[in-house]
Amino acid sequence: MQNACARKPLRGSTAMPDRVMLSICGDAKTTMAVSWRTDLSVTGGELIVRPEWGGEKETMRFAANTRRLTSDVDDSMIHTAAAEGLAPGTRYFYTVGDETHRSPEASFETEPEHLTHYRFLVIADQQNDEPFEAPNYAPVRRMLEAAFKRCPDARFILTLGDNVSNGQNEIQWNGMFYGMRGICDRLPFMMATGNHDNRGYRVYESPENTSGKFYLTHADYFDTMLEDAYPKNGPEGYQTENYSFDYGDVHFSILGINEFGKIGKWFAEDMSASDKRWKLGVFHFPLYPVMPEGVSGLYMEGLNDCIDQAKPDILLEGHEHSFARSYPIRGNEMFDRPSQGTVHYILGNSGENVFSSNADKVWYDKFYPQEEKNCMYAIVDVTPDRLTVSAFLDDGRAVDRFTIDKSVDEIDPPLIAPIYRHPRMAFKGALVELAARDVNVRREGETFLVPFAVCAQSIGAGVAKTAGRVTIELYGVTAVFEQDSATALRNGEPFALSHPVIRGDRGELYAALDDVAAIFDLRWVYAARNNILDIDYSEEDYPRSRQPEPDGSMPVLHHGCAFGGIRAPGVNP
Repeated sequence: MQNACARKPLRGSTAMPDRVMLSICGDAKTTMAVSWRTDLSVTGGELIVRPEWGGEKETMRFAANTRRLTSDVDDSMIHTAAAEGLAPGTRYFYTVGDETHRSPEASFETEPEHLTHYRFLVIADQQNDEPFEAPNYAPVRRMLEAAFKRCPDARFILTLGDNVSNGQNEIQWNGMFYGMRGICDRLPFMMATGNHDNRGYRVYESPENTSGKFYLTHADYFDTMLEDAYPKNGPEGYQTENYSFDYGDVHFSILGINEFGKIGKWFAEDMSASDKRWKLGVFHFPLYPVMPEGVSGLYMEGLNDCIDQAKPDILLEGHEHSFARSYPIRGNEMFDRPSQGTVHYILGNSGENVFSSNADKVWYDKFYPQEEKNCMYAIVDVTPDRLTVSAFLDDGRAVDRFTIDKSVDEIDPPLIAPIYRHPRMAFKGALVELAARDVNVRREGETFLVPFAVCAQSIGAGVAKTAGRVTIELYGVTAVFEQDSATALRNGEPFALSHPVIRGDRGELYAALDDVAAIFDLRWVYAARNNILDIDYSEEDYPRSRQPEPDGSMPVLHHGCAFGGIRAPGVNP
């Protein structure tokens, strides 16, 4: 890898090209894009390319498309040029700039013709936890150096979002590109966006907004910086953040995190249009989270349905700073064979930004809580019939390895997805253990009756019981249920129930799950094959068990608390 430049670029641009980055923007066998930055004194530029074996007459020049980028630091020029008409499987040397200021020569290699076997690297959440200063990407760099020793033939690097901590701050991107020098200018750097790439800071006068965080509906800085670097084949109005490309016999669809309905429709259409043997998707937010307070795909405006329709072999995800690999999932049901669903693969963080609150969930065959201050990466090995994904820590320890074999429709190691004899309840993917009290979910036709007080207590809600009467305080709603009544009280107002409250053999009161969900603004889904009812809430919060105030009174229910002894931090990674 290239040595560090003389000065760490904390602020501003200069006439010398910096932040040089390769990207795949067309047919990877014949095209390569290069982007770079200068100050306003440089109004144009070019990409000069020569084959490794060539002389002066083989040199090719490509004019750059130049646009102005306004940031919180200064105004600069972003230049992007696409080298076209290249020979497959050929190494090229290149330099960028103008006649006065030119970058050092670097190299890249085009995709070989009829490529049947190759490898690439995946990283996730490499952002540093310094939102206002130039971040330190030295840990990420050390991780990648280890990755290259294990995988020296990597064709490109794929990121899963949260590339920086504060995506609207230019200093953050300066720090990232400084950390990636000698890497992203030698291997195509294909980035997905995460919530932090959409993030900025604003000063609020309101005391309710003391964090000063805000998230945009577009990753504005990302979009402007890389507008010409990635394929412009995403949904209209949301290109750059959403794009797709092919490499070998793999089709990649990269999803942003805005407008779930629109991007989901595009994702399904884009995947369906591809005839590639393998189909891999990228989405920053896990649809089946391990974060205790995480929000599932039930609240993502039909994105789950679009993913199921698209049928990717693997959906690569990040955000949670822990590792997990699911059973093949389709229609919220878990299966054993790869053809039956999509493997959701959450890669742990690649930047030493650790969260220790995550927990194993029912959806996942393999879970690794990344509680140590280390970095994680994955190597994807592609052959015609077998695709192997291996995850490692920067110190060399192996986290996981699994293989999808399409020739026999199997996953190695073999999977056995859970199937329960009686309906089981889960909250945000964590099983609610009711069986220990011999209290179970009942089913009458299509209606599920649940021991809601037991469930509410299990997830930390406030519950008060008297004979034939239960009061539950959950997510700011107080509800009162009475035995044999078809009416409940919701915040003191009558609420008509679809099914009367009944008393179980153990004295527990049961109510229809649809009624409970409507009262407390919950959503639920039934995985018929697995016999699991999973309940979710629209916010990234767990209820908090109420503790008496010093005067003995009971406080109002708060959010963001513990479940099963696991402390939810109340922060969004």
